[in-house]
Amino acid sequence: MDQERPFVVLRYFLIEEDQRSINPKPLPMVKGKAILDAILPERDWVKNGVKYSFVGFASVNPSRNETFPENRFFVGKIAKLRKAHVGEKIPGDIIEHEEDDWIPLVAVFDSVSQAVFVQKDWRFGTPSQICTAIEAGLREPTLAIYNHRVFVEPKPTEGKFWEIIGSYNKLYNLELRLISPNILQTNVKAREALAALKDLFGQDEIVLKMKNDSGSLEVPKEPTSDYIEYIEEGEGTWRMTTEGDHGGKKSHSSADTAETIELEVLIHNGDEEEEQLDLETGEPSSARGKRDKRMVEKVFRYIAGKFGS
Repeated sequence: MDQERPFVVLRYFLIEEDQRSINPKPLPMVKGKAILDAILPERDWVKNGVKYSFVGFASVNPSRNETFPENRFFVGKIAKLRKAHVGEKIPGDIIEHEEDDWIPLVAVFDSVSQAVFVQKDWRFGTPSQICTAIEAGLREPTLAIYNHRVFVEPKPTEGKFWEIIGSYNKLYNLELRLISPNILQTNVKAREALAALKDLFGQDEIVLKMKNDSGSLEVPKEPTSDYIEYIEEGEGTWRMTTEGDHGGKKSHSSADTAETIELEVLIHNGDEEEEQLDLETGEPSSARGKRDKRMVEKVFRYIAGKFGS
C-alpha cells in the first residue's frame, strides 16, 4: 500500500581537497554525479561504531507522462543497522538472541541541484544525524576518485531565522557556519565575499561567532540577510540561543527547521517483493519503477520552484 510520508530536504557539496589522491579523475561535467561511485554499488560503511548501507540505487528515467530529465535522478535506500533482542519461546523456556534490524530510508539524489530527499524516521535519527551518516558514506569513494570532499547539510526553511529573531527579546549568542562557494544559485553577494576569502586563505568554511552575556546581541539586516540567504540554500548552518519560553535559555538551529516534502512510499503489508530489484535485469520492479517515477516527478517540480530546473 502506498502512502505519503515526509521527506527531509538536504544538499550536498563537493570541495577540492589538498592533493592527496594519486592521479585523481576530473569531476564529471555534471559535478553532482561524482557521488555515483559511492551510491550505485551496494556498499556498507561504519560511522561512530554504527553500520550503514546504500541499497538498490538506480537511475530513474521518465515515461511519456513525466517531464523530469533522463539520467539525473537516482533512487534507492539508505539503511542503518541496529541489533534487535528477540526472545524465542521453546518448550519450558524463552531463549534470547540478537538479530539484525535494518532501518531503511527511501532517498532521492538529484545530481544537478545536488539536493537529496530522505524519508524521515525517528528510529534512524534527526536530520543532522542523517546528514552525518550520508556524508560519511559519500566521502571516502569521492575523495579517492576525484580528490573532493563531500559535505551534506539540511536545507533550512526560508524565513525561519528571522521569525525566531523577531519572536524573542533576548539573544545571547549566534553562530553562522558558511561552506565555501559551491552551488551556483546561492546568494551572489555572500558567494563573492566567501570566494574572495577562499582565494586569500584557502578555507573550506567560515564560522562567525557572536556573543552577548546579557542577551542584548544585535543582528543587523545587512549584511546578515545575505549570509542567511546563502545558508537557506543549504550551504551552511546557523545556531542561536535566546531566552526560554518559560525562563532560562533556549537553543535553536537551522537543522531543526529543515524543509520537508511529502512523497509517496510503500507501506509494507507483508508483500515486499514489489519493492525489490528484478533479479534478472537489475532494474527496479514494475510496481517500484512506477512509484519511483511519480516520486521523482514531484521532486523535480519542487526543485524547479526552489532552485530553478
